[in-house]
Amino acid sequence: MMQSGARRFACTSCGRCCNRGPEMELSEATALAGTFVTSLLFRVHSLPASDRSGWAKQWWDKSGSRIPIRPALEEARRHLGHFASRKRADKLRDRQLFLDISAIVDDDGEGRCPALIGNLCGIYETRPITCRTVPMHYSRAPSTLQNGLDQFTSTSGYECDTGPAAPIILDGNRVVDDAIGTSRDQAIATAKADRTWKDRIVAFIDDGDRAARVGLPSFEAILAHSDSGYATMLPMIVAWRVAAIEGIISPEQFEEVCRQQAALIKGRIARNVRGTVSGELLGALAAYQAESSKVPAR
Repeated sequence: MMQSGARRFACTSCGRCCNRGPEMELSEATALAGTFVTSLLFRVHSLPASDRSGWAKQWWDKSGSRIPIRPALEEARRHLGHFASRKRADKLRDRQLFLDISAIVDDDGEGRCPALIGNLCGIYETRPITCRTVPMHYSRAPSTLQNGLDQFTSTSGYECDTGPAAPIILDGNRVVDDAIGTSRDQAIATAKADRTWKDRIVAFIDDGDRAARVGLPSFEAILAHSDSGYATMLPMIVAWRVAAIEGIISPEQFEEVCRQQAALIKGRIARNVRGTVSGELLGALAAYQAESSKVPAR
């Protein structure tokens, strides 16, 4: 029996939510290296240390959870734990920290996903899990899905069908749509499969010499950036260097992804009608070109 929290939704292929390239797991970025220019993304999520923390109520209100503060906080810890590469207590600020490492498509300034053809996805069959869990992104814990879905469907310009003929996809905290539910589970499984790679990245971060060698910042720098409201973004080559050094990808795979990324960046530069190219993009191109014909030493 459906609860009062049931929500209906059908995609109308308006393409409005594809207003930038997707975020994805590291292995997905590798599989799509010939499709998207990607960056390595670091974010530190903060949770109250307990439901008695001074800012727990503020966090709960912002989360949009449908359950009380204590179970909502326990749920959030479990859910972030699926994706976090590091968990750390910060007693000074009465919080728990969760380091998230992912990949994200570089913003090319066009205001739309590079894979869009008209309003339709040009890589629909191989699209990242992020896209498969729209409009209930896998980063959201179950008790926050209703609030997130309501915000999504009410976004100005979106043409989502939420009428009585649309299928019910959410019943309270339970995902009813089988495809989205399966994709949310797949996101957790993919994050688990990528855990070794992310652990190696964290090990490099903790070693100043090795971090400098591949171009990684310190955890303290990532945290400071996060506390200022910003994610830390680096060319994806940094993650691929670690993967090649640690044997997670082969030398041939490393060379191939560098070649693919260099080709995509050169294509973007050639299509740039404004005549301005960012220094970051040119720097990434130089790095990929320098690495594409050599194998990093162990």
